[in-house]
Amino acid sequence: MKFHALSGKVTLAAATFLASSAVAATPAMAKTLYVSASHGSDTNSCTSKRKPCATISGAVSKAGRRDQIRVASGTYAEQVTVNKDLKLVGVGHPVIDATSHINGILIQGAGAAGTSVSGFTAENALNEGILAQRTSRVKIFDNLVEDNDQGSSAPPAGDAECAPTDGGNVPGDCGEGLHLFTVANSKVTGNTVKDNSGGILLTDELGPTHGNVISHNRVRDNVTDCGITIASHSTTAYVNGKLQRHKGGIYNNVISHNLSAGNGTAGAGAGILMASPTPGGAVYDNTVTRNTVTGNGQGGFVLHSRLAGQFFNGNKVIANRFSNNGALGDTPTSGDSQKTGIIVWSAVTKIKKLTVSGNRISDEYYGIWTDNAPKIKKSRNKFRDVTVDIFQS
Repeated sequence: MKFHALSGKVTLAAATFLASSAVAATPAMAKTLYVSASHGSDTNSCTSKRKPCATISGAVSKAGRRDQIRVASGTYAEQVTVNKDLKLVGVGHPVIDATSHINGILIQGAGAAGTSVSGFTAENALNEGILAQRTSRVKIFDNLVEDNDQGSSAPPAGDAECAPTDGGNVPGDCGEGLHLFTVANSKVTGNTVKDNSGGILLTDELGPTHGNVISHNRVRDNVTDCGITIASHSTTAYVNGKLQRHKGGIYNNVISHNLSAGNGTAGAGAGILMASPTPGGAVYDNTVTRNTVTGNGQGGFVLHSRLAGQFFNGNKVIANRFSNNGALGDTPTSGDSQKTGIIVWSAVTKIKKLTVSGNRISDEYYGIWTDNAPKIKKSRNKFRDVTVDIFQS
């Protein structure tokens, strides 16, 4: 900006006005709130370590958009519901004990887009330890999610997320340890998910789940269901031979560098599953790569399309390690109890596009078993201690 001597007063006034306007236009700076189970009170302002909140929910209620909440070690008996963009940080790995609550942490709605949750233990919920629902750009990392799915017989009344299910375990697909339910462009990384009914679940009941990255997680010993499940529950994602991406479907997600081990050993769960129980379901253009999948009750990777009117094309299974996984299960030859690394089958419509390449498969009876699916070239995968490298019908 040039200043002229003859108009110095006018220019100075203008500069002052511009400066004051800039200050007025600057959004309020994000603040940090503190929580302590040992010496907090929800009547405090919670903006200092000396006067923290006593509950995480209390701090959430006081927080503004993009504020950070730092939670000290200890046990917090509550469900934490987040419906605005917040940063929840566990310091010393605090425990959220969700006994008798539906969830441990619920991240819900468009207003919660951008939320991050890290450093917590979420346990004992009736359904999920951590559930992200109808939101986007969420980061869930470095948490321990264990001993959830405690619902004993039926989901809580009015809990719409539990329907439709695929006839599996109770609470079934309304639970799992960690669940992305109609979620886009989010990251689930570096978590340990263990001793739940199932591990990590992606579904699309109220809209598409897409663009997410599930990486570097340790998913183990979730003994009555699968390790990582990608299950389309939509009835409108694929209609009359056309994809309706805005209505549903699970697509363009990346599942990478995870350990899936010891899951489904009491309930025939796969290490990684792609499936749909409904006509109109769609699971497509996802990439499963560089995962280690071992010792699961059913196949290491299972893709199955049960019904007409489903879409499962374009998925990629690349450069994974599969070993010592369980029986075929849930296929036209489910009586065959042989161990299998990769299972791909469609009961009605042939799967036309699928990439299975660069995988290392060992200590299985069937390395790869397919039915009504594209031919897979043996030379593109490596087999060790496998009786039948590839069975294709």
